[in-house]
Amino acid sequence: MSWQSNAQGKRASLIELIPLKWRIPTSDIPSVTRLRDFGEYICRFLDRRELEITNAPSSRILANIRSGEWTSVDVTRAFCHRASVAHQLTNCLSEICFVAAEQRAKALDESFLRTGQTVGPLHGLPVSLKDRFNIDGLESACGYVSWLGKEKSENDEGILVKRLRRMGAVFFVKTNVPMSMLLPGLPVNGSVVGPMAGDLPTIEMAMKVVLDTFPWQDDCDVLEMPWREEKLQNIRSRTARHRERDGKLVFAVMSCDGNVQVHPPVQRAMALVTKALLQRGYEVIEWQPPPHHDAVQTLVRQHTADSTQGWFQILGSTAGKEVRNAIDASGEPPVHQLQTWYDNDNVEPSSSAEFWDLCNQRDQYRSEYNQYWTSTREKNVAKRQVDGVIMPVAPTAAVEEGCFDYYAYSGIVNLLDYTSGSFPVTFADRSIDVETPDHVPLNPTDRAVWRTYQKDLFDGAPVGLQVMGKRFEEEKVLGLMEALTAALQDFSVGQIGEPSSPF
Repeated sequence: MSWQSNAQGKRASLIELIPLKWRIPTSDIPSVTRLRDFGEYICRFLDRRELEITNAPSSRILANIRSGEWTSVDVTRAFCHRASVAHQLTNCLSEICFVAAEQRAKALDESFLRTGQTVGPLHGLPVSLKDRFNIDGLESACGYVSWLGKEKSENDEGILVKRLRRMGAVFFVKTNVPMSMLLPGLPVNGSVVGPMAGDLPTIEMAMKVVLDTFPWQDDCDVLEMPWREEKLQNIRSRTARHRERDGKLVFAVMSCDGNVQVHPPVQRAMALVTKALLQRGYEVIEWQPPPHHDAVQTLVRQHTADSTQGWFQILGSTAGKEVRNAIDASGEPPVHQLQTWYDNDNVEPSSSAEFWDLCNQRDQYRSEYNQYWTSTREKNVAKRQVDGVIMPVAPTAAVEEGCFDYYAYSGIVNLLDYTSGSFPVTFADRSIDVETPDHVPLNPTDRAVWRTYQKDLFDGAPVGLQVMGKRFEEEKVLGLMEALTAALQDFSVGQIGEPSSPF
């Protein structure tokens, strides 16, 4: 069979796993040009109870299950229905296991009725996982047609999957990842591999309960690093009180990495966050570290014509070989971001000496970056090192398929092995975020990225940023995300007086 037939077969099999009563007639699915935000559109297919359940934060879901107000089956069915609607609109799922999920939820309900006790802190909570996580009985194609049809077993499951199940989680879907993402050795943005949720308390809860199971005892690759509540409380103690201007945190902002300028919606998001922080009394300085783009270009090369080994330069040739083999096995073409690398099939893997030289360059860059971070105590009134760095996740809010080519804003976090958390800020607005006809590009890459911006196309797209902390500062970054979220929620022009830019 051709790769097209195999792919079509997989898509059809996923639809078959959706109950008939949840299937949407093709005539009711609007085109992408008509439906700019499917979030509200989904709601028309759910009843009031399903909306109440699926819109509730995890803390309320768990509390209602413990009190008996909701059953695990009720909650699971609601999330399965919502996921099925989302998939029919966006093709977002790679695996569907609604039947197994309901059976699991029913067993949890029976256990609760019999014992009066939950099986763990996540009892009955539906959890979705990226396709890279192996689950018994499901496939992990990770974007490759050649990996379809190969179900994983219990022995393939990692420690996180096993721990989540032990704590009572209900797996009901796996979500799509693009080709090459999450393969061994490849860089991945921390907001992708870390927990994702609609609210910060859920992320905090997820991290706490997982670490409280001591996963390092059963997996030698997991660092022994229990949850450090004091790190989070230290940030909270310096967070501004509601509507007060008494914040004692020090932030740095970097609106451009010196290589690619960000699109107008991202520019506005950076300015908005800066003003919101100043309004709460926080110190904000400009971030001018060792050049990001030089390090990324040298050590974690982009997929451009002049860097034929792409992301695989420092990350070793094994992952690159695995990607090529997976593509060739089915005959499918590589995605746009891999095309240039794939076309240069005569590129030899780096020798051991070349690889270790790149590692030495990386370590030197990390040292220089840390020295700069340490020096920031001399650049602010509080005489403290910067607590967190705010910068774009990407130069764009969103782009058309096949037009995303610049990864340095997120890649730098991976290169440094730092901690980063992404947070929502605003939405692109065509009436405000207009194209700039006199834009002066910094280089050909900058020109190409800038040309992808179209105010009408981007209108309404969510715009997020990231806050970066140092290595192993997960609790601290969570606290910084809380402070940023609170500052944005309280921010309004003229409430205390719009501060002027410090730069």
